Formats: sequence, C-alpha cells, structure tokens
Amino acid sequence: MTATKNIARFSSSLQYDDLPKEVIEHLKLCLLDSLGCGIYGSTLPWSKKVIEAVGELSGEPSEGSSVFRQTEKYTPDHAALINGTLIHSFEFDDLHKSAVIHPGAEVIPVLLGLSEYLKNNGQEVTGEQFILALAVGYEVGCRVGMVTGSEQLNKGFHPSATSGVFGAAAAGAKILGLNEEQTLHAIGIAGTQASGLMSAQYEAMAKRMNPGKSAQSGVLSALLASKGFTGITNVLEAEYGGFASTFADTTIDENEFENLGESYEILNVGFKPYSCCGSNHTTIDSIMEIIEEKDGPFKVDQIEKVEIETTTATKHHVGWDYKPSGTIGAQMNLAYATAVSLLDGICSVEQYEDDRIQSNDVNELIQKVRIESNTEFDSFGRDGRHHIKLKLTFSDGSTVNKEKTHAKGSMFHPLKQEEVKGKFTHLMTTLYGKEIAENLLEGILSVQTYSDVNHFWNDIQKKQLVKE
Repeated sequence: MTATKNIARFSSSLQYDDLPKEVIEHLKLCLLDSLGCGIYGSTLPWSKKVIEAVGELSGEPSEGSSVFRQTEKYTPDHAALINGTLIHSFEFDDLHKSAVIHPGAEVIPVLLGLSEYLKNNGQEVTGEQFILALAVGYEVGCRVGMVTGSEQLNKGFHPSATSGVFGAAAAGAKILGLNEEQTLHAIGIAGTQASGLMSAQYEAMAKRMNPGKSAQSGVLSALLASKGFTGITNVLEAEYGGFASTFADTTIDENEFENLGESYEILNVGFKPYSCCGSNHTTIDSIMEIIEEKDGPFKVDQIEKVEIETTTATKHHVGWDYKPSGTIGAQMNLAYATAVSLLDGICSVEQYEDDRIQSNDVNELIQKVRIESNTEFDSFGRDGRHHIKLKLTFSDGSTVNKEKTHAKGSMFHPLKQEEVKGKFTHLMTTLYGKEIAENLLEGILSVQTYSDVNHFWNDIQKKQLVKE
C-alpha cells in the first residue's frame, strides 16, 4: 500500500460513527468560524471583484450552487472558488500551524457546492454526511501539509494552494460517495492542479484566492473521477514529478498515512484571535501582555525601539521591510502588526482598514521596529517556527523582554469554545445586529441534525440576505 492509496482507503472507508465526539464538536466550530469569515469577507472590495468576474464566467445556471450573501447561482466549481476566496479574504480563517494550511477555506466550499449539485440531481446530503466529508477533507489536508508544508513555504509555495487540493478532493470524493479507486484518482487529479506562490503576500489580491483555487480543484477532481477520468495514482510519493519531490524536495515513505483515523489532526486546527498572518501572532500575544503589565496601549513618543528575533522561516514570511500600501501587505507584515498592536491594544479587523494603515502614528512607529532572524531558533522545528524574542525599549530607557513559541489560538494554546463563538458573533453583529448573529450561530452549530444539509445552507443564506 502506498501513501496515496492509504489516503484513498481512509477517505472512502471512514464512517460517521467512527468519529470521536470531540472531533465532531471541533469540526462544528471550524464550520462556524469559516462561515463567519466568509460572510464577513463577502463585503470586502477584492471579494466583490471575484464575485463579479467569476459570475460572468458562470453565466446564470437555474439550478446552481450558492455563494455567501448572493442571490445568484453559480456552477459548483465556481461557487467553491468564490466561497473559498471569501473565507480567506481577511486572514481571519482557521489554521493548522504545522501543515501551514487554512482547511476551512479549502474544504467547506467544496461541500457546500457539491451538496447543492447533488440536490439538483435528486440526491440529498444529511448533516451527518456533511460532517463526515468535512472530517475527511480536514484530516487529509492537514496530514499532507504536515509532511511538506514548512519546506514548501521556505521554497516560496503557498501550502493552502498546494497541499490544500488534497483535502478538497478527498472531501469532494466523500460527499459524492466515490469508492476507493475513484477517490484515489480524485486525489491524483487534484495533485497535478496544485499551485500557488507566496510572493502574492506582498500586496496581490491573488493571495486571497489561493485557497479558493484549491476548493475549485477539489470539486473538479471529484467530479472527473466520478465519471471515470483517471489521475496520478502515486501523486504524493512519486520520485519524479511527485508532489513531495517537486514542491518540497523531500520524499514520502510508502507507509505514510497508514495510521489515519487512529488520532485526528483536526483537533489541532486553531482559530485566529487576530485578523492577520498567523506568523505575527506570537509577537502580538507578547505585546498584549506588555500592555496589560505596563498600562498600555502606548503613544509613539513613549517607545524608543522594538527589537524582534525570530526563525528564518518567519523572517522570510512576515519580517520583510514594510512600505505603506494596502490591507494585504499590512496583514502579512510583522512590523505593521507590532506597531498597530502597541498603539491600539487590539489587532482586529479595524486595525486593517485603509485609514488606519495610512495613519501617521502607525507608520512612524514602524520605523522603530527591527526584525532579525536567529538561526538558533530554527532548531525548534515546524511547531516552533513562530518563536520570537522581543525587546521593547521605552523612551525613558526602561526595557521589557518577552519570548514566546506558541500563540493564542494555536494547538498549544487553543481558544475556548466561547471565544470562537464570540469572534463569530462580533463579526456578524457588525453586519446584522446581535439577534441575527445569534440565530446564525445557533443554526450553524446544529448542522448535524439536518436531514437535508441544503435546508441548513438555505437557512443560513436567508439570514445573510437581510439588508444591512
């Protein structure tokens, strides 16, 4: 049995009753967090551009698939592309740190789009079937990412757009009811569509779309496999042109993934408390501690300098020299996150609005931030790639030092269930008010009780479409 075949066997054989209760409950939080990000994301300018452009390609199918807060219908793959982009549109969506993927943006849009596709073809999907396929997609994406993610990131690939296709395809195969051989081909088709570059992080709207492309590939791969179209059956482990050998200069043992289902990486998917790149979060956590200890937040003239040491990977990822530009670049930059957090005492959606990004005090303080790599920190491995050492020097000469390896919201310091719910409610309240926000929350967390998941999705859509 090869690594790719192990994934196909796991994906096709897993049953709802096999899932531990804690996995089901965590997946429901993942669904809640992702839908909240997608609904909020639909209001953003770059999201509207994607909706408009893809809508022109999709035409007006009378029985298509739905997109957040839109009345129009789209083809299933186009709906997945848009919804995946919307979920990832503000750097606030869920994250598996070791795999370096955002599984919600890659997997959930596949299932929403294909559930409606099946309904339009006379087949209903239950809430339990939806959760089961969600489990398959999350687990497969995380497992593949754990083997290759950090290496891909260092080479400049975006794992959400590369590793992400495997979870998307596995989820699609599961919701369509494909057998082991068909699932194997779906995974093989998806692997050859993997693509996405990290240089998009500097200011390209295309960064938002990378997980959406994974979702679109997942839909296409599963549907092609269902028709007998074949893929690369050893796509993960092939020595020449295989996924691991090409994207990460590594190899995957044939026995890799043979223990899938004995434990679940799903439980290590974290939720972001800050609306920016996860590589910034250990620094932001440290700043929040300093603010509490020193009666902050602070003014620019109170701070002499900020010195941050971090791993080589994080320096490459977010430690580049910042120049005032737009939201995307600010969210992917550590110096910006450092400055705005020190000044505002918070790092949420408001800190990445254009007026704040262009403000004089933030950009003045950024000039006092210095970020260097410390190769000794690289020995902490993939789970420690966000390690930082921070030294804050105040204008009076006093200093504060912080050192942190794992951020709040990660698998090592997970957000509590009520905190995840609070994040969702905050985002939805800004759009609809508290009553509708609470109704949305209640509906999403009861997804497994639906006999037809399309009723769930329709209920969510109706609540979204009220006027702001």
